[in-house]
Amino acid sequence: MDWNSLYEDPKFCLREPAEEVVKILPLLQAHKARKILDLGFGAGRHIMYFAKLGFDMYGVDISEKGREITNMWLTQESLKAELIISDMTIIPYADNFFDVCVCRGTITHNTLDNIRVSIAEIYRTLVPQGIVMCTFISRESSEFRRGHEIEPHTWVPDDGIEEGVPHHFVDRDEVVQLMKDFKIVDVYHMRHSGIIDIGAPYVSAHWVVVGEK
Repeated sequence: MDWNSLYEDPKFCLREPAEEVVKILPLLQAHKARKILDLGFGAGRHIMYFAKLGFDMYGVDISEKGREITNMWLTQESLKAELIISDMTIIPYADNFFDVCVCRGTITHNTLDNIRVSIAEIYRTLVPQGIVMCTFISRESSEFRRGHEIEPHTWVPDDGIEEGVPHHFVDRDEVVQLMKDFKIVDVYHMRHSGIIDIGAPYVSAHWVVVGEK
């Protein structure tokens, strides 16, 4: 899969923020958060959502095309954000830099070891009492067991738009274990309409975790 060519398709350039991201806004306001990192910002919808609300926005993603699209959108809206190209296992910022990290629909596209490294990087770069909101793909998803398994619960599709991309699928216990260094504020399961439909009946399902450093 080429993450740059992905954003040539308008359906992967969503404009509205995800409901689980909007849901944390009161918590961020209560914490008087200013600096937000969108880890895996894609085509920029959450960068734009928070920038319009006046937050200082930063983004890390591996797609140069995603950065190009996001920067064009920012320019159109007369907004600013610092966007850096990097793998999610390396967040190129100092310790205790961000008030918030949002990682929606991205961290799950990895092996378990790399997910653990990415979570450690989120923890490192958050200030004390900093907030993280992260989603993990659920084992109730229709994509579970599609392709070939490279390690327990990590599957790689053999075809389709996400061909060759690892997907690590979790249950509630694993989510809590992965986020054990954070104080869990909320953890819940959601089913929703997905972008990638592999055929009916199709279920898009994720675990959502909100934590505090």
